[in-house]
Amino acid sequence: MLTIYEYTNQPRYWIVRDDQGYWLVPARDNGWQERSPFVGHTTSLREVTDLGGVDLGINAAATASGNGFSETRQQLPGLSLSNPLGESAFVTRQGAQVVSWKTADGKERMYLSSMTGGMTATNPAVPAAAIRAGIPVCFPQFSDRGPIVKHGFVRSLPWSLSDGRTESAATLFIDDDAMTRGIWPHAFHAEVNVLLEPGRLIVSLTAVNRGDQPWQFTAALHTYLHVDDVRQTGLEGLQHVRYQDATANCVVVEQQDPAIRIAAELDRVYMSPPKKLTLVEHGKPSLQIEQEGFEDTVVWNPGPEKAAALTDFPDEDWLHMLCVEAACVIEPVKLQPGESWTGRQILSVPTS
Repeated sequence: MLTIYEYTNQPRYWIVRDDQGYWLVPARDNGWQERSPFVGHTTSLREVTDLGGVDLGINAAATASGNGFSETRQQLPGLSLSNPLGESAFVTRQGAQVVSWKTADGKERMYLSSMTGGMTATNPAVPAAAIRAGIPVCFPQFSDRGPIVKHGFVRSLPWSLSDGRTESAATLFIDDDAMTRGIWPHAFHAEVNVLLEPGRLIVSLTAVNRGDQPWQFTAALHTYLHVDDVRQTGLEGLQHVRYQDATANCVVVEQQDPAIRIAAELDRVYMSPPKKLTLVEHGKPSLQIEQEGFEDTVVWNPGPEKAAALTDFPDEDWLHMLCVEAACVIEPVKLQPGESWTGRQILSVPTS
């Protein structure tokens, strides 16, 4: 249960108490989560009244339902999608991020770190806690290949839900504002559409230049796939494709083996790859991975040493995930005023 308290010393803010502690959020007449980024979080307060809080008797989870994000996953507000086959997906409000996709066989296809929680950013120039799970949306910059925060800022900001949501599909959007323009001075509109079809998950990213000047960006759907044992997993379809090896100063190498095998850290940007790849587990195809609109594919696993250094990642979890990312990295996408771009990733269960 989340409880809202009025911050009487500063009426523009509320205090929200949950199982993790106390959150300071901007007050809104129509609910604490309605386009209200978190300002701060602490677990050190023993009594909310220390800050002049008065219990308003409001159930924050119920209030959140007014904007379409009435469920939570690891304390992250979001929404669920489902279809008649019993398949499901969960999308967080923070970052419009798919963090779960369960197929009809009951298997969870997305990796979700048990140590992640996320925290919505209040300033896109300052990294907030990203959600290490599922399909993070990297925009308007991939990784640290540019002047702004790593992987861009939209993954740490609250998104809004568009009209027309169905049981199996939803579109979330975010627009520039004074906060984002302070770090990336461009007018944009971005949408993420999530479509749950029988045996398939389709995630699309759209970017629109709604300003009067051209701009460019890099982007990715930074997909974390769950695998039983990455050492018994292969990714097929990239033989003879050239890639930048980020573990070796981005030297360009040609993939020689028919399948990528993971035994240590791997961080590669494959250039002009085939549009369809196959994830193989225990010698059998387990997932088809397609992409449209994205010109590169990134494959990443931290390996045991880097995994041990990550604060939001259990040491042994490098064995249970593989990132296969639809990306535009090598050549930025350029948009003139009024132009739009869409890229998508399609994940599907093999039918035979």
